[in-house]
Amino acid sequence: MSISNTFDMIKDINDSKQLWKIAVRITNRWYVSMPPRSGHLDMILMDSKGDKIQGSVLNAEFNVWRHYLVEDKTFMIQNFYVIPNNLEFKSCHYLYRIQFHGNTTVGRIEYPAIPPTQYDFKKFAEILSGNFQTPLLIG
Repeated sequence: MSISNTFDMIKDINDSKQLWKIAVRITNRWYVSMPPRSGHLDMILMDSKGDKIQGSVLNAEFNVWRHYLVEDKTFMIQNFYVIPNNLEFKSCHYLYRIQFHGNTTVGRIEYPAIPPTQYDFKKFAEILSGNFQTPLLIG
């Protein structure tokens, strides 16, 4: 069995089950601080097909993961919460996002099948007609 068959793809992630195992590249990472609540770490994760999902590490696990989860590196991640992507401002179009918890497992792997970047250019006609989603973060 090839390594690509051992991982779930982002396009398949949903809230129908608890056990997912994904191979992803962290394409972006940032810390969100919203006083008086505690902050959290947010990331955009991309798989080998270029599909993206937002991942979050809440403050309780922040110190465990902040130095390990590095942009442009590839990781195997499993055992995380899958929750609806109902944030006011989203970093990805995907219906769900993932949230790390105390039992989330992360391992750094070499996985060259995941490209360093994947662009999603809009057609000029979509821009001119206003036919595109605007609540996405732009970076």
